[in-house]
Amino acid sequence: MNRKAVQWLYDELPTLVSEGVLTGEGAERLRQHYGEGEPRSGRRIALTVCSILGAVLIGAGVILLLAHNWDDLSRAARTALSLVPLAAAQALAFWALATGRRSAAWREGLGTYLTLAVGAAIALVAQTYNIPGDTGSFLLTWMLLILPAVYLLDAVVPAVIYLAGMTAWAGCEQSARGHSAWFWVWMALALPYFAAHVRRNPYSPASAVLGWSLAICLGIGMGIVLSPVLENVWIVLYSLLLAAFYLAGSVWFRNAPTAWQNPLHSVGAMGIAGLSLLLSFKWLWHEFDYNHLLLLNFARPEAWAALLVLGILLVLATALLPAVRRLDPFRLVYGAMPAMAVGGQWLHSRWDSRPPAVLFSLYLFALGLTTLVSGIRRGRIGTVNAGLLMLAALIVARFFDSDLSFVVRGLAFVGVGVGFLVANVVMIKRMKGGAQ
Repeated sequence: MNRKAVQWLYDELPTLVSEGVLTGEGAERLRQHYGEGEPRSGRRIALTVCSILGAVLIGAGVILLLAHNWDDLSRAARTALSLVPLAAAQALAFWALATGRRSAAWREGLGTYLTLAVGAAIALVAQTYNIPGDTGSFLLTWMLLILPAVYLLDAVVPAVIYLAGMTAWAGCEQSARGHSAWFWVWMALALPYFAAHVRRNPYSPASAVLGWSLAICLGIGMGIVLSPVLENVWIVLYSLLLAAFYLAGSVWFRNAPTAWQNPLHSVGAMGIAGLSLLLSFKWLWHEFDYNHLLLLNFARPEAWAALLVLGILLVLATALLPAVRRLDPFRLVYGAMPAMAVGGQWLHSRWDSRPPAVLFSLYLFALGLTTLVSGIRRGRIGTVNAGLLMLAALIVARFFDSDLSFVVRGLAFVGVGVGFLVANVVMIKRMKGGAQ
């Protein structure tokens, strides 16, 4: 059966389930048997986006209507009005599940509406009865309550809200109480949902959105949770995280058609390039003091969390390196970022800020050059431009903090600009000639 016919069958499944011709379990077995249907069209994506926006506008409108006469209502009336949107959202969600309406528009729209309704109900009831609490406790309660909806409705938008909300909770908790090690547990609760989407179709829009959200939130959250400890080795820790992202994307999602569909690889590559550029400036290395590098307070949970994260990242990066070596030797240059970080910190501890800055300038040059060569070999104009962009960024950075003459700087800019034009012209001619 071709993919168009499979997609037609999938469109008919909700009706067949609602009319009793098929059970929900039978419809799910059909989906598992036939796999993916016809690729999503622009109309389907637009419909899903409109359903999400509609849910957001409905939720905001309800809140505004309630707020108009809120002070004039009794406590009982406030409580009832606070819970009515939540009850309506839950009823709609159960109805959609019972009738087999599993399209993305239904799932995402109802999931978004239910998420907003839960948050509004918690805030309004707490305000009505003056329940004590802070932003962190509100976010934690809200996120944990919407987590079941993520799995039951199979909705991506609530999952993204959950990841962002738990990251915000970590920031609030760290600011208010000085510890947020539970962040790792809360993030782990969303991993099975991401893994299920990857198993189903690792390159679907849902998998891509979840991958980008997870990678970004983990990067931000790690900085928040581990901020009280290991402040002098954050370079090594982030280098390991970004290298692990890059290597995992290169191994597990190596057949991704576009960079957007391989979020781990893309976040890792951009993070490694950006961090290398940052570390090529001497002023950043002036901030480090190694006198108290190993004095960790193991009474704090963040210290144990830091060691655990460090160990996991080391194991992951070490385990992935052999697979990456078999795939593409150019990727080993990106995978060498942790070694560069350790070398840079060792150089700084022995001498001053100049040697590590020079080391990372050379490393960023190697990154740009290998990315450029890899893009030319594979016929990918985006990769070629990324390599040229790294080289241009390095030249711009050295423009501001080096003693080179204006003539040398100007020639360097002209050279990179010519490289951009020549590389793009050559790549376009190759693609027109059928080269891949």
